[in-house]
Amino acid sequence: MASNQSIRTVDTGLFDTGSVIKLRVLAASTGVCHYVSLYPNELSVSTIRSRLAAALPVEDQILLLGPPYKVPKDSLLRTNETIAALRLGDQEDDYFGNTHDSSEERQKHDILAPTEKTGSKRLFLFSKRALSEGAPDPPACLLEPSPGPLPMPTLSDMPPPPPASPLQTKPTPLRMALDVYERQFMLDMAKGRAYADGADLRLAACRKCVAEQAVIAQALRAAVSNLADHRSAAARERTHFIAQYTEVATAHTTLLNKFDSRLSWKGGHIDAEGPGAISSMIVSGTGSMESLGNIALHPSLVSAARSAGRVMESLLDAVPIDQEKAWAGKCRMAHERLSTSVRELDAAFIAALGTSASWNESAQKDLTAEEEVKALFHEVDSVGTRIRDAQSERLAILTSNHTEAVRIVSSVVKNESNDAEKVTGLSGANSAFSELEAMSQSASSIIPSMESDDNILSDLSKRVADAKTDAMQRMKNRLRHISIAQSAIARASSSVTVLRSALCHQKVDIEHLEHVVELPKAYNDFLGEIRRRRAYCIAFRSNASALLARLDSMRSDEVKLRERFLKGPGRHLMPAFYEIFAPTLATSPPTFSPPLPDMAELETLPDVGDCSALGMSSLDSGNSGVRDHERASSTSTITECPSIHPLPPSKDKSSMDFSKGLHVTSNIENPSLIVSAVENSSNDVIMHTVCQEGTVAHRDEDNANCATLMYENTVLRQALENAGCKPPRSYIDNETSTKIMGRGKLLEQQSKESMSKLSSMETELAALKLELENARSECDHLRKAQPKSSSNLPRQSQCDKISHTTFQVGDVGLFMPTGRGRGGKRIYLAFHSGCPHRYLSPDCIDGTPDFVLGRIVLQEEFVAGALDTDANPFGLHQGTKYWVLTVETLKRG
Repeated sequence: MASNQSIRTVDTGLFDTGSVIKLRVLAASTGVCHYVSLYPNELSVSTIRSRLAAALPVEDQILLLGPPYKVPKDSLLRTNETIAALRLGDQEDDYFGNTHDSSEERQKHDILAPTEKTGSKRLFLFSKRALSEGAPDPPACLLEPSPGPLPMPTLSDMPPPPPASPLQTKPTPLRMALDVYERQFMLDMAKGRAYADGADLRLAACRKCVAEQAVIAQALRAAVSNLADHRSAAARERTHFIAQYTEVATAHTTLLNKFDSRLSWKGGHIDAEGPGAISSMIVSGTGSMESLGNIALHPSLVSAARSAGRVMESLLDAVPIDQEKAWAGKCRMAHERLSTSVRELDAAFIAALGTSASWNESAQKDLTAEEEVKALFHEVDSVGTRIRDAQSERLAILTSNHTEAVRIVSSVVKNESNDAEKVTGLSGANSAFSELEAMSQSASSIIPSMESDDNILSDLSKRVADAKTDAMQRMKNRLRHISIAQSAIARASSSVTVLRSALCHQKVDIEHLEHVVELPKAYNDFLGEIRRRRAYCIAFRSNASALLARLDSMRSDEVKLRERFLKGPGRHLMPAFYEIFAPTLATSPPTFSPPLPDMAELETLPDVGDCSALGMSSLDSGNSGVRDHERASSTSTITECPSIHPLPPSKDKSSMDFSKGLHVTSNIENPSLIVSAVENSSNDVIMHTVCQEGTVAHRDEDNANCATLMYENTVLRQALENAGCKPPRSYIDNETSTKIMGRGKLLEQQSKESMSKLSSMETELAALKLELENARSECDHLRKAQPKSSSNLPRQSQCDKISHTTFQVGDVGLFMPTGRGRGGKRIYLAFHSGCPHRYLSPDCIDGTPDFVLGRIVLQEEFVAGALDTDANPFGLHQGTKYWVLTVETLKRG
């Protein structure tokens, strides 16, 4: 937290207009620091590379910024956080910046401290040439001053002292003796200055060299971290691919091994005539289902094949065996090659990623090298600083002795120049010699001590230089190994990409073989689909015919009622009522005879049974009579009502003789008008709009109801079979139904057969109602045991019947699984008739039930987005409207 605050405080004013940003780039191979100064608008990776071209060609440069260590991008480099983190790294690496701090204070800022905790970053420069196999060895490190004795001044290098006076041409013996002492002190001071300056230079060189070794160690950290990131990414990619491959490999192997057995005949056909025969075999898992030759085609399909000139008796005859076997052989070879490649990939990854022991061993060696750098840093900081300070103190003593010697000699020479004081000067000279000798004796051990300490610094600088040479050589070897490992990881990752593409192609190829495996179930669904379509066609035709018959019956009633009016009260009306007030008063009602939809599909669909179970043959044969009746009735007038049953004649004589009292004018010539009312009619009738039993309309309505029930029953059977449930027992004998359709029994016999079949259907319907009542009672029991539903729908608006044409809040819906959507979760679709795309909310699904019966409490409308996105969870076409229904679960199976 503190590091983030420190970065935020540095962020202020980083990119002020005109300010210069100074970046420190660390050379990984040598540890040398390169400084690049840029204006904010010049801050980019390409500009930094061009500024470093003098140190390393641009084409050989590799930049890593971190942690985390990655190739920098302009967008990352131009952020305030990155610049602040780089400056923080510069501050952390300034180990010897504050010379006023003591050695103990500087040791608190340890070299090679972890950088991930502080948030600092560094920019490293690597050389591609140094990573190559033929890279030359790094040159040996040499420090200045070079190890060994320093060049020292001699007595001859000391300048002679100036004369005492301008007139003195020849020095006196006293003066010569004093000059020897003065020049000796001067020589000692010169040697001391050489040793002190050498100590400063040696210490500075050692510190710089140790700092460069620390940079090399940090660069090695960056390279290893970058390699670890590549290694982890490759391992994740490989693990993901192996999981995908393992998921499908077993299924593909099983399918390919048993594929040939499915395309063979093992004797013993499965009778596919009975509805649900194949589905029951699939549910029971009978072994004979492995072969398609054991599944006999329905007789109607066999007949259709013979009509087309082909002989097809079993499901195997519908399969192109040679093509499927050839394709299976290709898929088998591709599967074997992919399996071999996956094993080779495992070996390549083991070789590329290495073992944990090898990685731990390399990490331990790197840690040991860093500890050596730290130990060397502490030795240089402690020993070098101590010797430098000692040399400085000794130089100060020697300088003080030389100054004092010059003063003493000057004083003696000054006294010697005065003749009056020659006797006094002689005694002063003796005293000066004594003082100079004492000073010389006291400083006699300083020069040897300085020479000894210089030898220690020389040895230390040599060890530091050798340590850097070894560090550069080790860095070269480690970078080469890292480069080889990264190349191997890159090759393995590319192999994963290739194998993933091959696996996708194999999945597509295997799908063609899965068609053969899924053919028995698809054939069973095909039979159910044909039955449902035939039931739909018959139900649609029957309902249309019943509707037209009902309309025709209503029109006939209207004709009779109009005739009754015209022959009754209407005969007393004046012509104005017919010509002005109601011109259509004497016309017949309009006819309604829309063309029936083309149901040619019914003629093309084979009869696979279960459609004639409820007397569909009688329904189909009765429709033609209804259509003929419709065409005949559409042209009838009010006076033509052959199907009407008249009432007994009226006893009122006035009503019987009404034809004599009214004469309609003969200028009414429209043929659609009623004929003359003078026509005698003793049958005054009142028509009822209800269809009487035994009439064509009543029979058509019964047929339509039966066909609708049959269609709904077929849809329910198909839904139950698709859900994996055992289909309900059929009460219809298919052979009997086929004979009835083939022989074409009379209408009365067909009507009786239909009534018996209808009673069977009513029995089945009663059983379903009983099951619904049981489910309702169970739901009521659960509702009493649990808290009330949050929907709180009014009870009077809820219906217990299963809705299938419309879906509103409060309706009961039946939801069946239709597959799996995104995330592998099962999709449940509402059982419907012309009301699609009603899906059950995933929140209402607990486990994987075979069906869900529930009352709708919430209905949400959506529009499908693009495929394979969250906006299209059910795989619909883009733009399709769909609804998500939240229900109160009543029952689940």
